[in-house]
Amino acid sequence: MQRHRLLMAATIALGGAEGALVARFVLRLFAARPDNPVVQVVYAVTQPIIAPLRALDAGQPQYGATLEFATLVLLLVLPLITALMWKCVGNRSPDAARVSQEGGL
Repeated sequence: MQRHRLLMAATIALGGAEGALVARFVLRLFAARPDNPVVQVVYAVTQPIIAPLRALDAGQPQYGATLEFATLVLLLVLPLITALMWKCVGNRSPDAARVSQEGGL
C-alpha cells in the first residue's frame, strides 16, 4: 500500500515536471518575452531540470525563437521513466493485488 502511494506521488511529480517543460518548450519556441514574470517563473522552475542536458543547446541563441533540444529530449524521456517505474513496481492497484492473492477474480 505504501509503495503504491509513493509510486503515485512520483507519477504526479513527473507529470508536473512534464507540464512545466511543455510550457517552457512552447514559450521558447514562440520567443516569449523573458522579462514577463510568468515566463521568468517557468524558466526558473525548469532550469534545474534541463541543466544536465544544456550541452544539446550549445549552438542555440539565448533569446528569440529556439527549438530547445534539451527540453524536447526530457519530454520524451520522462514518460518512459514513468512507464518504467510502473512496470518495475507493478501497475495494479493494491485492491487488485489483494484480490488476486486471495484467489478471487
